[in-house]
Amino acid sequence: MQKFVNATMLAVALCAAGTVQAQDNASEARAVDGRAVKVVLDGVIDLQLRQGASAALTISGDRRYLPKVVVTQSGDTLRIGTDLKGIQMSRPNLRAELTLPNLAEVVSAGVGSADVQGFKGEQLRVALDGAGAVRLAGQYRNLDAHLNGAGSMTINAGHAERVDLNLRGAGQMVVSGQSRDLHARLGGAGSLDAQQLQADSVNLDMTGLGGATVYAKSAANLRLSGLGSATVYGKPATRNASARGLGHVKWQ
Repeated sequence: MQKFVNATMLAVALCAAGTVQAQDNASEARAVDGRAVKVVLDGVIDLQLRQGASAALTISGDRRYLPKVVVTQSGDTLRIGTDLKGIQMSRPNLRAELTLPNLAEVVSAGVGSADVQGFKGEQLRVALDGAGAVRLAGQYRNLDAHLNGAGSMTINAGHAERVDLNLRGAGQMVVSGQSRDLHARLGGAGSLDAQQLQADSVNLDMTGLGGATVYAKSAANLRLSGLGSATVYGKPATRNASARGLGHVKWQ
């Protein structure tokens, strides 16, 4: 009985020590300059990206893992990743807070989340190649989004001229805002929810397993050759749809 009590007390002490160690957070600044307009996120780290007058980067989280965060810049491309070798008992608590004057491309290739807010410009490309999550709210004339991994992507396109969506993975893409033209291609097992993206004209090409929901004010052109189905809201006056696979088109 005494051995059991001692073992229990030891386990509690170890857990408490582990908790204290896990809560030993710190932060440090990393060098970055304003030339960076392309950001690549890799590894096990979350990113918060905001627009500001000058470039700045702060890494925070578990003090033990801060040296494992690798930041490199080559010209206009900034890479933020982690060099974690071996088996990790738990997910490291690592966070990158990045401020840039301008942004042209964001790629998430790891398992962390990327939260991008407040940027404006002519054109932006955003890609999710890993298993993380991307949240984007901005104001670009042309927006090009690619979901090639197994994560999720949530986009507020603001008021755009053209939005291009490409889904080749197994994740989910949710899009809102307004756009004159929407061009969407689904070739994987992922799904598209663009009902809250009010587009004047929609072109949708579906060859995969996933389904799609879109909103078209005036015209909709749909081509279905896979297994997924599509639902079109907005009651567009011009409707063209062909379904050569097992999916179907529903007009709402």
